Amino acid sequence: MTAYDRIQAAAYRSVLRLNHIHSLTTTFSSSEQDISSRTVPENGEYIVTFSVGTPPTQVHAFMDTGSEVIWVKCSQSSPVFNPTKSSSYGNHPCDSLACEVLGVGRRTCAEFLDPCYYRVRYGDGSTTEGTLSHDKFAFEDPERNLVDVGHLDFGCSDYSSWHFVGNESGALGLSRRPLSFISQLDIKKFSYCMVLPNNEGSGSRMYFGSEAVISGGRTPFLEGEDRYYYVTLIGIRIGDQNVPLPVGIFNRTSDGEGGFMIDSGTTYTFLRSEAYDALIKALNEAIDLPQRRGPSEWFELCFEGSFEDLESAAPDVTFIFDGAEVILMKQTTYIEAKKGLWCLAMVRSNEKLSIFGNIQQQNYFVGFDLEEQVVSFAPVDDCATF
Repeated sequence: MTAYDRIQAAAYRSVLRLNHIHSLTTTFSSSEQDISSRTVPENGEYIVTFSVGTPPTQVHAFMDTGSEVIWVKCSQSSPVFNPTKSSSYGNHPCDSLACEVLGVGRRTCAEFLDPCYYRVRYGDGSTTEGTLSHDKFAFEDPERNLVDVGHLDFGCSDYSSWHFVGNESGALGLSRRPLSFISQLDIKKFSYCMVLPNNEGSGSRMYFGSEAVISGGRTPFLEGEDRYYYVTLIGIRIGDQNVPLPVGIFNRTSDGEGGFMIDSGTTYTFLRSEAYDALIKALNEAIDLPQRRGPSEWFELCFEGSFEDLESAAPDVTFIFDGAEVILMKQTTYIEAKKGLWCLAMVRSNEKLSIFGNIQQQNYFVGFDLEEQVVSFAPVDDCATF
């Protein structure tokens, strides 16, 4: 794939996108042992590494704070994990609590003792399905030693419409829903630092437990939302001028629509149309460079020139949260869609929901403290040094 193809694919995938059920053989507790993973950028997502089974099989999965289920590619043309070769593998029957937690519409069961067959659909329309299973998982600790975290429930996927184009072979769900990695291990803190996209091949570390970096500005989770990481976005600033946004444009409605979510699995930030139009208009007025629409429908505002031209002409864009501000670098505000064409790395949302994507989170330590109920943002010079 060309660089432009990867940008297009990431945009397409972005736009279309229990507490631990029971422990089987584990005595692991997140309060007793900190764990970690190397985090590497790939095709608009960030990949973490862990091991599954006995003997352990290494898996590369994209980390996703916006989804719940952990799943691993088990069959199809090139299985990553073969359950028949793991002595610690087991599946959940239809009458299990784990299967019940999946909920109607995400499970298929004919008889109570049949294996529980799951099906998960993502916001971009892609799906994964297979057998709801359990097996031993292992992660590194901060000193890079392999740590057995015990049995976790996960999807052993025999079909995925996900268009993997690199080393990805599954997903690590990090939401607050019951089957997520966070909930199953009762993890109270985690953090990541995403390297810039031009640093593909380099990486940083993701930390779970006491080593998680919770620092800088802190914005509270939205009250009444216990599944995903909704926060309050107060406004957006260009230079020293606030973008004139409709009052309450990022609020959640009484019927559960709208809001502003932090999501590691979405590449580009999505802003609902009213806010996006206001931002486009303000940037048009603030930046004195030749403008034209981008090479696809996703990129509505682009500027012609060198990166140096953009850096000198474009004021900083700042997202103003309740208790924290995230000042974007030019590299996390614009992408070079084609040679000499710099497009705003934010996309119009045709829904009421707005999402803070991973491009805009780059070169920040982003921390999640589930006890204090906050997301923190601490700028760094280069995530690749951590």
